[in-house]
Amino acid sequence: MSPLVRAGRLLSAAAVAVLFLAAPATGQEEEAPAQILITNVNVFDGKTDGLITGQDVLVENNLIKEIGNDLGARGDAIVIEGNGRTLMPGLIDGHAHVMINHNFPVVETNMDLTDVAYRTTLVVKRFLVDGFTSVRDMGGPAFGLQRNIDAGVIVGPRIFPSGAFISQTSGHGDFRERGDPGFSPNVPGDLSNFERMGIGTVADGVPEVLKATRLNLRNGATQIKIMGGGGGSSRFDPIDTTQYSKEEICAIVEAAADWGTYVAAHTFNDRAVARLLDCGVKSFDHGFFISEETMRNIATAGGFVVPQMWGISPDMAKNPLIPPSKIDEVLALGEEFKDFGRQLLRNGVKVVFASDYVGAFSDAERARRYEIWWRTQTFDSNYEVLKQLTSTAGELLALSGPRNPYKDGPLGVIEEGAYADLLLVDGNPLEDISVIGGTEQWFDADPEFKLISTIHLVMKDGKIYRNEIDGRLSPEALTFEDYNYQGIIGDYIPDN
Repeated sequence: MSPLVRAGRLLSAAAVAVLFLAAPATGQEEEAPAQILITNVNVFDGKTDGLITGQDVLVENNLIKEIGNDLGARGDAIVIEGNGRTLMPGLIDGHAHVMINHNFPVVETNMDLTDVAYRTTLVVKRFLVDGFTSVRDMGGPAFGLQRNIDAGVIVGPRIFPSGAFISQTSGHGDFRERGDPGFSPNVPGDLSNFERMGIGTVADGVPEVLKATRLNLRNGATQIKIMGGGGGSSRFDPIDTTQYSKEEICAIVEAAADWGTYVAAHTFNDRAVARLLDCGVKSFDHGFFISEETMRNIATAGGFVVPQMWGISPDMAKNPLIPPSKIDEVLALGEEFKDFGRQLLRNGVKVVFASDYVGAFSDAERARRYEIWWRTQTFDSNYEVLKQLTSTAGELLALSGPRNPYKDGPLGVIEEGAYADLLLVDGNPLEDISVIGGTEQWFDADPEFKLISTIHLVMKDGKIYRNEIDGRLSPEALTFEDYNYQGIIGDYIPDN
């Protein structure tokens, strides 16, 4: 390189350096943070059994900046007058399947991933207008959904995706039909439609379960979901069975721990839970038939139980997803274990809300609202149910550690520094659970989606998605048409 060229490059580099150094002296002011001030509200903070009356809450960008009396805001802040309504954290569903939005036979035989994905955009909008600002998705290819919600392409709650649930052959996630291949473990193309779409995966032996786990982590899983026992909606695995060997489970847990996250397991009985605990599983989803000793072991290990309590409700007899051959068994078990919720609390177990309905999403929406009410009957406390929907669920989501995409603050609480995921409701949910949608009707309820009229404002990440206070709508706010299209619910089946 000639001296002249070298000198020219040095001068150019110096000029660039001067420009960078001089940038702060241009006098350009940093844009002031966006603020929303919510005044005169009674606060349920997600952790306290009572309301903190007469509060103002200042939101700055996507976080709660300050809580107190007579707070000020800069001149161009949006001010929302609460008029004595209740301000509470956005709700969290700890176990949902937003990507399984029709009944199993339809998904299995007559849907592809585009059918599922298009329907899901409406499913997540309805979650949000119902007040659910975070959802832990426990089986399905929800990674693209999460990315597009976070990017603002579509509207919905925060998604904590598990990816494909992992099941052994003959397990709760083995949805092959009797006529499908599978009499030999070596038959090529031995995949159900669920597997082809990434809803679940069948894996046996340590090498296969490691690969399935790592693939989910590669795709963006915030936690790993495995099938640790039988179930009520699956065809070929009795509900009392224990699934996966200790070696397989421990391999999955170790692979998840290598990525700083945890494993959740579908499970029901003591034997299965003991094996799962030995390997370090943290989330026990369902668990209806475990003993109080096992409950204490879960509590000691710092685990969580995430049950959909409708599973032991009398209305299970009306559930179209339960195989007729299993209805009597499911109802009998529901009666036998009707005190399950009270026992969990008595033994110090942390419990998280779960709707966990897989099927036509009009049914799932009704199940979610019914579940809110039914839990008040099984846990004997609105406060306990509200904690399960907010602060305790937020603790569970935080177990994802470095795989948690939302690290700016805690979820499920109203406190300074927390995410501004907020609901403004008319009434006191500690006294009347119906103000957040709880209803004693399930399959008898009208399948047409209707707004919960007592939820007046829904905010997620500091942005207003529903505002019925004064008619002012943010650009992100949903219109009626956004979440009320009825054309794809009910018995919709794609044409061949």
